[in-house]
Amino acid sequence: MQGSKIAIIGAGSLAFSLSMVTDFSLTKSIADSRVVLMDIDPKRLDAVYSLTKRYSQELGSRLQVEKTMDMKEAIRDSNFVINSAFADGYDGLGQMIEEAEKYGYYRGLDATEWNMVNNYTIYTGHKQYQIALGIARTIEEVAPDGWMLEAANPLLEITTMLLRKTKVKVVGFCHGFHAYAGLARVAGIANPDELDFQVVGLNHDVWLTRLKQNNNDLYPVIDEWLRYRAEAFWSSYVLDVWEEQFSRAAADMYRRYGLYPIGDTTRSGPWTYHRDLKTKQKWYGPVGGVDSEIGWTMRLLRNRRNLDRLFRLATNTEVSPLKELPPVKSGEQFADFIDCVTNGAERRLVLNVRNQGALKHIPEDVAVEVPVQMVGDKMTVEPLERLPRTVEKFALIPRWERMEWALEAFDALQEGGAPAYKEALANILMTDARTHSTEQVSSVLDSIMSMPYNRPEKAA
Repeated sequence: MQGSKIAIIGAGSLAFSLSMVTDFSLTKSIADSRVVLMDIDPKRLDAVYSLTKRYSQELGSRLQVEKTMDMKEAIRDSNFVINSAFADGYDGLGQMIEEAEKYGYYRGLDATEWNMVNNYTIYTGHKQYQIALGIARTIEEVAPDGWMLEAANPLLEITTMLLRKTKVKVVGFCHGFHAYAGLARVAGIANPDELDFQVVGLNHDVWLTRLKQNNNDLYPVIDEWLRYRAEAFWSSYVLDVWEEQFSRAAADMYRRYGLYPIGDTTRSGPWTYHRDLKTKQKWYGPVGGVDSEIGWTMRLLRNRRNLDRLFRLATNTEVSPLKELPPVKSGEQFADFIDCVTNGAERRLVLNVRNQGALKHIPEDVAVEVPVQMVGDKMTVEPLERLPRTVEKFALIPRWERMEWALEAFDALQEGGAPAYKEALANILMTDARTHSTEQVSSVLDSIMSMPYNRPEKAA
């Protein structure tokens, strides 16, 4: 039987594409798929094609791996299209953060309450929106029955935009919910598969509504750890980047809002945890978390080191990529989702889907991150535990509100061009705690919008 056609747009992310090819190869029911890698950077595309093709061959996989720089041809007749494109790139994003800080906007314009993840460009992410919308329009044209699997950030904004503006079957994917397993270790449980868990919210704003083992509630175990052992842990252990799940900030959010924050939620919150580097270090330890100026530098260095390693593997055909990178599933859910749709498999997945009443205080057309039961291509949101009003009022609604501001700014760009976009962003910045004057707002926007790679233009 002929397998599915899977297009990966923005495949130049070597680590992501390699993990996808590995997952597809190790999922036997979809291992005969045809994977088309697409990117606009020929060097990255050649590298990822060489590496993934050799890797799948060494695995003995039936997977067919191809490459192209033509997005339409990659998408044509695809059953699944994965968007992993990152238009700004880390270099461009870093320049934009530095420029904004000159005008008093610590960690960039996009770092704002309930969006403190500073590479999550909601307000200035117009290129990300344009790319995603272009992919969706192309699916409508040349693969109308295909699914769009959205992986690129800002996930909440993009998935919601596509649900509203297109007819494409779109689902958002984020692996951050796996952080619940870290709390399993706090509870002394080595195998997270033993746990009954539920996480609920908006992407990068998700909360642990249930954690049980053998029907026993594990929240009291977390409480005991926080009461008797957490302070000694914080005093003796330096939290690395991506370990914010165990930070003082995460514990304080639990105290304030009544549920434990999960994954990237622990990096966010109000300005309480983020006013400056000293504040970040108080709540996230000496590094200040991955989003501080220290953590950001560490992240870039590690990304560069990993990228260099993968490029060396891609170009040195005498080295076995399989020996360097043992075949282990990534924890991403794309292969499982594709298996469900293609083969009628049944699975419980955590996905970003249309709300349709799952979260009572969020509009029905907003993408919410919730556990769903999949049977084939049918998705049913499981019954959700009740959220505390503090989570709804002080975390989810503010995050939803900022998403709406971001999408309205993008609509202004599409309808009125750069002047309308600037006005919409100015209205947003006037509510920002870092803003002191209209002159400050106008100056920073002029500077950011004049950067060559970031100049806003209407989509063609």
